[in-house]
Amino acid sequence: MKPDDKLIEHVLVTRCQLRDQKALAELIERYERPVRYFVRRLVEAADLAEELFQDIWLTVIRKIHTLEDPARFSVWLYRIARNRVYLEFRRRRQVVELDGEMEAPDNIEEEALSFEDAAKLHRCLGELKPIHKEVLMLRFIEQMSYDQIAAVLECRLGTVRSRIHHAKRALKQKWEEQP
Repeated sequence: MKPDDKLIEHVLVTRCQLRDQKALAELIERYERPVRYFVRRLVEAADLAEELFQDIWLTVIRKIHTLEDPARFSVWLYRIARNRVYLEFRRRRQVVELDGEMEAPDNIEEEALSFEDAAKLHRCLGELKPIHKEVLMLRFIEQMSYDQIAAVLECRLGTVRSRIHHAKRALKQKWEEQP
């Protein structure tokens, strides 16, 4: 996000905290596609994903006044989205395996994922575990820093590194398995 975009977002969030409906509409418009995509990749059923998407924005509307630092809105929003999805998993008694606090080596470098076939990428993402999907989307689609991802996931930086490392390996394996 460009510096001007950050300033605009900061102003929008502040206006939303003052109950400005127009600012809220702009903020929703700004994040509608990426949040919907994030939820849709984690949840397989389209109707459930849409229901969760609506719940996420209702939570934002109800709690935006509690956000102390408007500059951290995107982290706060994705934490709400993630928590809502995982709450639904628990409610439906779906087991989500977490890899705990397993650490990855410190020398992991960012590798550019240059896939020409978007449909194949979406299929591969759909086959990953939720913990792998979410870190890949936050890192490479939302372009969040490792620190921001750690804040969204409420885990340590080393755990984020580990999950991204394992997610990239899993994605590569799925990619190679696809025809």
